[in-house]
Amino acid sequence: MLPVAPCALAPHARVRALLTAVLTAVLVAAALAVPGPARAVTADPDFTLYDNTAYTSAALGGASVLSSFVPARICASLVADGALPGEAEWKSIVQSYNRSTDGPLVLDCETLYLNSTSTAADHYARLLQLQSWAREVAPGQVIGWYGLLNNTISANYGYYRNLIAADPDTAFFPSLYTYSAGEDAWNTALTADVAKARAVDADVPLLPYVWPQYHGGSSPSSLDYTFVPAAQWSVQLATIRELGLPGAVVWGGWPISETCDTACQAAVPSSGWLAATRSFLGDLADRRTDLARGAAATVSSVNVTGRDASKAVDGDPATRWGSTYADPQWITVDLGARYRVGGVRLVWETAYGRAYTVQVSDDASSWTTAYSTTSGAGGVERVEGLSATGRYVRVHGTARGTSYGYSLWSLEVYGTAVS
Repeated sequence: MLPVAPCALAPHARVRALLTAVLTAVLVAAALAVPGPARAVTADPDFTLYDNTAYTSAALGGASVLSSFVPARICASLVADGALPGEAEWKSIVQSYNRSTDGPLVLDCETLYLNSTSTAADHYARLLQLQSWAREVAPGQVIGWYGLLNNTISANYGYYRNLIAADPDTAFFPSLYTYSAGEDAWNTALTADVAKARAVDADVPLLPYVWPQYHGGSSPSSLDYTFVPAAQWSVQLATIRELGLPGAVVWGGWPISETCDTACQAAVPSSGWLAATRSFLGDLADRRTDLARGAAATVSSVNVTGRDASKAVDGDPATRWGSTYADPQWITVDLGARYRVGGVRLVWETAYGRAYTVQVSDDASSWTTAYSTTSGAGGVERVEGLSATGRYVRVHGTARGTSYGYSLWSLEVYGTAVS
């Protein structure tokens, strides 16, 4: 029989507002089977990117919010052999690591995971006490356990629910690190996290931890601790946001083992992932209406049934357009009226365009080129500062970036109506 949880504390207004605004979207997303990295289109004002990095040469900046983290290496010795630290000692530790009261406070006690029925009652009791003391130190913050969601077996969900009931001003903080250059494994892990969070408690926000470096033990091993390519990283951030999750926590650069040595630290300011993160933060501030959402679309070809033109503009994070494996290829969107087109946002699948143009037309016959590149990088590409007027917008690919075709999870168009 599970221990009886203490009376639930009333949720703080900040989390209550987040729950009502966001969690419906989380539940819908969790029910989706996501076969590839998921994408969608419009900026979400409820999404927050939390900065839990400690790179010595650069911080995320922008609209990111600092979060706090008590690391496992600190907790491990304090709870060894069934022990607990003293109340004053634990509170002092929490206070020393709580670098910002604006973001969440994440506690990492990996030796107290709920991954075994034989130790669950003991681990639960100690987690509950540490959580209670931390709450006294940080009365106005979201407090949660790092990695506990990933490492709780279904037989122990009751213990996790009791932790939540004891302090509902919380969130799930699972590890969603990158172990391979392929997108499918990472996306499968995300889908599993969303489904498991829903099964444990559907009313708790999910804020996954992501890391712009490959984890140790990656495949191939040459990837270990190297930076994730900008295109892959930007798609990960877009995927989390566009599945309807309320935010994510970026981790990295902490002085443990050799995850980021001197050379790694020196490379951070000029690295692609940092620029991609700042571009993503710019996207969060973009409140413009996507003119392409739900618009009629046509394409030059389709490589597989179900990857037709509409899939790039339907707002569904699990669908995409895919062309045959040849050059050139195109996708055209009918905006339904004339617009001054100011920008587009392209979310590419692995099959991206290295050389392509963005064209605008009044009749879908005579085209004006508003943008052209021969160095497309894939991932999430924002093309801004366009100045063209028309009803139709076409992305016309002339050279593929891979041996595959062209494939877009999302094509967004931004502009203003012509009166």
